[in-house]
Amino acid sequence: MDVVKSLRLPPELLRAVRHRARHEKLDESTAMRQLMALGAAEYAVQLYAAGRLTLNQAAEVAALTPREMMEALLERGVRGNVTREQQRRALENIMGAK
Repeated sequence: MDVVKSLRLPPELLRAVRHRARHEKLDESTAMRQLMALGAAEYAVQLYAAGRLTLNQAAEVAALTPREMMEALLERGVRGNVTREQQRRALENIMGAK
């Protein structure tokens, strides 16, 4: 369910909203939501790259599926933050489960 929030936008952000609305033929509310989603995805990428979030956590923050999050990371040149040791343990767990 959508939640209504009011906020103050500095002029430079309002210009970005109006620019997107005009060029994409959107209303300003839709343009604002889209720009916020882009910002949320970028924020999640930064946290993931810093090792502060897992892939699933980053996907949740960005409101993306894990697959979409992986694509967003690849588009920005961010490699996985799984260590070799974590990979080794995961493979051992898989092999032990058989």
